[in-house]
Amino acid sequence: MKSIPVISFFISSLFTIFPPATEDGITVNITNLRNDKGHVLVSLFKEGEGFPDKAEKAFRKERVAISDKKAIIQFSSVPAGKYAVAILHDENDDTKMNKTWLGLPKEGYGFSNNVTGTFGPPAYTKASFIHTAGRHTTIEITTKY
Repeated sequence: MKSIPVISFFISSLFTIFPPATEDGITVNITNLRNDKGHVLVSLFKEGEGFPDKAEKAFRKERVAISDKKAIIQFSSVPAGKYAVAILHDENDDTKMNKTWLGLPKEGYGFSNNVTGTFGPPAYTKASFIHTAGRHTTIEITTKY
């Protein structure tokens, strides 16, 4: 019977050494980049404000390095809510979407849920997802060119 208190102490000390993780962020995994040039501009929009082309209205935004034609960004401490992500592969690091004379994108782009628009960017409602407080949300975006 002496072993029960020892085992209980050992198990409770494990929780002290390794506390349970409480992640409340959003990770965005970006794939299918055509090269490692430039950076990926990632904008996290809350409740549709400015989505997708008004980065200045984004809830959070980051400039991410590229490695092996992939990029990863983690937004930490994100409150619960409805969000959407827009990305731009800014190959020439000029912080804007370069377009052809027809107005078509020259650089890679993508949206959460991997949605596309018919004649332009997709609607926020199609790209949006729910992030729950105290949880971790992972979004996969495949870059399109």
